[in-house]
Amino acid sequence: MKRRIKLTISYDGSNYKGWQIQNPTRERPEGDKPTIQGMLTLAIGNLIKGEEILLIGASRTDSGVHARGNVAVFDTESSIPAENFPFAINSFLPEDIRVLKAEEVDPDFNPRFVPHKKTYEYKIDNSLIQLPVNRLYTYNFTYALDLENMQKAADYLVGEHDFTSFVNPDSQVFEHGGDAVREIYSVEIHGEMISTGENSSTVKKSENTKFSGEKVAKSRRVKESESQLITVRISGNGFLYHMIRIIVGTLLQVGNGKRSPEEIKEILKVKDRTKAGPTVPAKGLCLVELCYP
Repeated sequence: MKRRIKLTISYDGSNYKGWQIQNPTRERPEGDKPTIQGMLTLAIGNLIKGEEILLIGASRTDSGVHARGNVAVFDTESSIPAENFPFAINSFLPEDIRVLKAEEVDPDFNPRFVPHKKTYEYKIDNSLIQLPVNRLYTYNFTYALDLENMQKAADYLVGEHDFTSFVNPDSQVFEHGGDAVREIYSVEIHGEMISTGENSSTVKKSENTKFSGEKVAKSRRVKESESQLITVRISGNGFLYHMIRIIVGTLLQVGNGKRSPEEIKEILKVKDRTKAGPTVPAKGLCLVELCYP
């Protein structure tokens, strides 16, 4: 009898072409490029011999994006207890992909279509010279930022809006006749002040830090004493192609004085991608969790 197994998955996306399998064949069910879905499909197939594995993921993260809690399901006739699947599957996976949890769910449970809350975090290393240990997981932005203004701008994004201005025009949603209406539940921005060198063990957390002194509008470079790790945490009912990365790129322009917080309202209104900010690099983005009812 077939069972449906739900997996909670964490991965470092640095070495992968995103979640979705690319060009799978019978001989190479994992596809012709390294992807998270492909590696998991291969691992599960090696564990459960003789079964064709169809892995359905909840969120198809882009190339280079990380995850602490993506979700996927597959069907199997195996009698392996659900709680044993993480250890068994992980033995066939590289170290940068791990199944954290497994549980049996209803046969009709589809993680893509059951309503759920998605939470992402984008990490910004706001220092003049980036620490090498941060290079794969943060975007190095070297100009001073006003986090209070960034939060004011972010607050305008909360609620149900048409986010066409914040979506890559190549999104498959548009190709299939869909729209860009989504609901954002919350956007939180905070920074952690980090000292390096002799005082590297000193970490001070600060909420919505605002640097004073020289005008941010002049795009002054940060000083060593101002270096911080900034987190933009966004929760919503769904996100479109590059949506979060474009939102962050626009908030950074607000933070360094190139835009006012109130411009967000007009950007939403015009529904024009060229009016929003740049798409920041994928490596700073991480899917934190998916919450199902």
